[in-house]
Amino acid sequence: MTEGGAAPEAAHRVCTGITALAAAAWPHAGRLYEGSDFEWSDFDDGLLAKVRPAFPELPPAAVALALRIWGHLHGLISLEVYGHLRAQTTSPDKLFRQELTALIRSLGIAPGN
Repeated sequence: MTEGGAAPEAAHRVCTGITALAAAAWPHAGRLYEGSDFEWSDFDDGLLAKVRPAFPELPPAAVALALRIWGHLHGLISLEVYGHLRAQTTSPDKLFRQELTALIRSLGIAPGN
């Protein structure tokens, strides 16, 4: 186990898994991010040490996309875990489904494909 216990290992798996999703979507999503001004210097060295060896072909904009995906999913899941969604809606599942549909569209992929 790495220093810091299981949490850093779990974060590494999440980071790598979501970056794999961004990498798989990049052939569709890349055109949507043309003109992006992200550079490798915009990211933490620790993140790059994990992501770049695993996905050497990805440009900085794809890594930014992975972080955006993580943020979208983490935000909604956190609201559900802490009980904030149930206080606002009787159908959090509909909200989550709609968010995933919007996320898929933001990747340049039509839902259902």
